[in-house]
Amino acid sequence: MRKVAVGTAVVCAATACAVAALIVRRRMRNSGRWARVAAIVKELEEKCATPIGKLRQVADAMTVEMHAGLASEGGEQA
Repeated sequence: MRKVAVGTAVVCAATACAVAALIVRRRMRNSGRWARVAAIVKELEEKCATPIGKLRQVADAMTVEMHAGLASEGGEQA
């Protein structure tokens, strides 16, 4: 009986998390901020003549380097 109760609780919690994630995602897409961010990125891509995929790779590489720098200085735990 307890296994069924625990299983049910886990399924309910997972469902609640999925629904919450969908709601947050929908609100972000519908907000004016998201549209402005997308417009800025699109404008940057057009002006730089750089594909959005390449810009994302550069941003990801910068993030990795910043985290590595912080970790080496003891500012962040890796």
